[in-house]
Amino acid sequence: MQEKLKQLELLTSQILARQKELQGENGALKARVRTLEDGLEKLKNTEAELRELKEWKKNTQTVLKRLSARLDKEIAKAKEHEEKIV
Repeated sequence: MQEKLKQLELLTSQILARQKELQGENGALKARVRTLEDGLEKLKNTEAELRELKEWKKNTQTVLKRLSARLDKEIAKAKEHEEKIV
């Protein structure tokens, strides 16, 4: 009977040691998950900013193309006017 009690105590202490080890691993894994979640949130924010910047770029390019076309027309008119004067 004494031998069985010793075995039981040994198993109990091994289980407690393993439980503490697993709790440490669990804490480390939870910290890693939090870090990954933070990284994911930053990535989502960066992607949203990127979409906004792409839209701004597209709109800006459209405006610049229109301005360029207007300037070309005005330059052509100025050249015509200059030719008439000379």
